[in-house]
Formats: sequence, C-alpha cells, structure tokens
Amino acid sequence: MIRIAFAIAAALALAGCDFENIGPGDRFKSDFHYSYDVNSGARLDIESFNGSIEIEGWDQNKVDVEGTKYGATEQLRDAIRINISPSPSAVSIRAEHPSDLHGSMGARFRIRAPRDAEIGRAVTSNGPLRVFQLAGDAHLKTSNGSIRVQNLKGSVDAQTSNGPIDIADLRGDAVLHTSNGRISGDEIGGNIDAQTSNGGINIRLDHSPSAPVKLQTSNGPVDLTMRERPHADVRARTNNAGISLHLPEDTSARIDASTSNSSISSDFDVFMHGQISKNRVDGSIGNGGPILTLSTSNGPIHIVKTGR
Repeated sequence: MIRIAFAIAAALALAGCDFENIGPGDRFKSDFHYSYDVNSGARLDIESFNGSIEIEGWDQNKVDVEGTKYGATEQLRDAIRINISPSPSAVSIRAEHPSDLHGSMGARFRIRAPRDAEIGRAVTSNGPLRVFQLAGDAHLKTSNGSIRVQNLKGSVDAQTSNGPIDIADLRGDAVLHTSNGRISGDEIGGNIDAQTSNGGINIRLDHSPSAPVKLQTSNGPVDLTMRERPHADVRARTNNAGISLHLPEDTSARIDASTSNSSISSDFDVFMHGQISKNRVDGSIGNGGPILTLSTSNGPIHIVKTGR
C-alpha cells in the first residue's frame, strides 16, 4: 500500500512538472496579464496551443488571466495574438496561431475565476490541463498532455491523447477518455465512463452511481472500488491484464465474468445460474441485482469483499 501511494504521488508530481517544461522553442517570451469583473457563475472559454492551461477557483468575482506567449524567434512570439472577449456573464480567451508562419511557438495560461464559474470549453495541444477548486462543470480537451482535476463540485468531461487523466474529489459525473495513458479517479461521487488504451484504470467511487459504470481499456489492468453496493450495472473490459472489483460485504448482484488463459476468484459465495468454471462465471451473489460484467483475456479476475 505504501508503494502504491508513493507511485501516485510521484506521478502527480511529474504531471505538475509539465507546467515548468513546455518544450523547445521558448527562447523568446512575453508575459501578459488581464483582469475582468464578472458575475457569480460566469462561463469561461479558453483556447490555446502548444502550452499548458491552469484554472483555479478563488473567492473573488473576477477572472484574472496571467500567461506567457513564446517562440523560437521574436517574430514567431510577436505573431501570436491573445484575443479576449469579456462580459459580466462570460469571458472568452483565445491564443491565435498565425496561419502564415510555421515554427515552434505557443502560449500558456494561469487563470483564476470565481469558484462557481463554469468551464464551457478549455482546449489546448501539446500541453497539460489542470483545474482546481471549482463548483461548476468543466469541459476539457488537450492532446499529448495530461489532465488533472481536483476538488470540483460539478461534472467533468475530459479528453486527451498520449497522456494520463487524474481526478480527485469530484462530486459530479465523469466522462474520461484518453489513449496511451492511465486513468485514475479518487473520491468520485457521480456516474463514470472511462476509456483508454495501453494504460490502466484505477477508480474509487464514494457513492453508488445511478447509471452503469463503464470502464474499458486494453493492455492495462482495471481496478474498481465501490464503497456502496452497486445500484446500477458495472461493465469492465480489458485484455492482456487483470480486473479487480472491490465491493462491500452487503452487495447483491448478478455476476457475468469471463477470461481466457487465466482464472476468476471471488470472496463472495456465488450461486450458479449458468456456467461456473476456472475462467467463466455466470451466477449471483446475495439476492442478485445489477449485472457486473467483467471481461478480459490473458489476465485474472478478482472479486474482493471489503468492509464498509
């Protein structure tokens, strides 16, 4: 357990380093700073490229925008335009890439917004996205970069590629999609749909979701812990790796689990409905209920009983 905690802490620390190291081509830099008064619950939209975006909630009805535009040459740096359209209900921020110039350049942002602000759209490329201490929903998209969300009372829709997604202390729903990266979620209070490839999925749910839990990956393990017994179906799928499902002692559910070239184990008594063998289980635990569909190849499946 100590090794696992250390690994997670190290991974988050590395993710934080992305903001200090954006990449080559930032020899010439120019800082900017803008501030706007907004209403409570204002919407924030931001679009950048080749750079990080960090958004943090604070106790002021202001949107404060700090950032840096950079380039391999002064011409490339100065060609980037920072366009901002503010109003009391919304602030739109865009770093525009000059269409007639090519070379290493980009922009990174650090934004503070009212805690109840909504992130309608935060988009970048080749850089990480980080969101902290907000109450509204967040729609996030990057490529070749990580996404990290912490202490969000709304829901999150996060998409990236070639990077991990880390979610902690989320009260709303989560839709998490990446490729070639892991997905981890701790203290998630809503529904969840997580998909990746060539990476593991590790999720802990505080409450039993009202909609099916959907976890899918390839070439990576799936580990799901539910603190409350499931009230909706659970679907977990991978290949070339194992699946571990941790459930409370009072769980009642239907089990449909299959693997190949490995085995299935359960801490619960399973009452047979159909086939039960080393690598196929069709049965129920407790009085039956939601269907727990667990499928993998070349990996084991463990159904583990945990205390309340």
